[in-house]
Amino acid sequence: MRPKDLLESIKDDHIHGSTELAVIAIDGVREIVELQENENLIDFKQSVRSLIAELQDCRPSMVALNSLLQKILNTVVDSDAMNVELFKSTIVSSCKDVTRFVRDAQSSAVQNMVSLIEANDVIMTHSMSSTVKNVCACLAESQPAVRLIVTESRPGDEGKLLAAFLSELGLNTSYITEAQIDLLMPEVSKVVVGADTVLADGSIINKCGTNLMALSAQYHSVPFYVCAESFKQKSNNEVELEKMSSDELKLDVAGVEVSNIYFEHLPLDLITQWVR
Repeated sequence: MRPKDLLESIKDDHIHGSTELAVIAIDGVREIVELQENENLIDFKQSVRSLIAELQDCRPSMVALNSLLQKILNTVVDSDAMNVELFKSTIVSSCKDVTRFVRDAQSSAVQNMVSLIEANDVIMTHSMSSTVKNVCACLAESQPAVRLIVTESRPGDEGKLLAAFLSELGLNTSYITEAQIDLLMPEVSKVVVGADTVLADGSIINKCGTNLMALSAQYHSVPFYVCAESFKQKSNNEVELEKMSSDELKLDVAGVEVSNIYFEHLPLDLITQWVR
């Protein structure tokens, strides 16, 4: 894989949540480093630093990508390797260590969330968080009587993939449009979503539609849980929301402005608990 190809694949990925996207990026860095044939150590270090920096900046609404890659960048900067092969070994090892750290953190968040779910709960979720997917996989074994209500999550329609995944697990699953959120909320006992970023004050950035679900949950007195790993938290409250191509909405009408902002800010007062 070429660095340019990895960067474009991360930029254009509208399906994976921030944790999985970070893991994909880390694995891509590892693969590129392993296959690198540059014999000049200084040039090699600079190329790896540049790649990581570009990856960190390419998805501003997903802080996990930045924070996890920073761990590897720190290894690059601190490395005192005297030759290319030793440097490669150091970076590959760092990539593997960070991936293990991610999986351990995700496992902790998943288990903490599962402990809050009771038999026969009806759970509504939005978009497709890998952490929430793992919660559901655990529920299929420990609480198979739960019911899931999944939104389509336009325009990417990740909900279709999530519904298929839940069906394979054997979980009772309903698939709805975002327009039906408030209609079905009275049937729901808990809302569980992931987060692409947790801000310093505990509010989150997540796929557009999350606010609609949280407002409906609050109105109907339904607990709203955010299941997300600690490494997704920023040290400040700065918000940058990604805008995607208007072509995804498939409207080509003269004089009509098409908006396709993917992410939105969810205030802390709409969140019952951040589970991590």
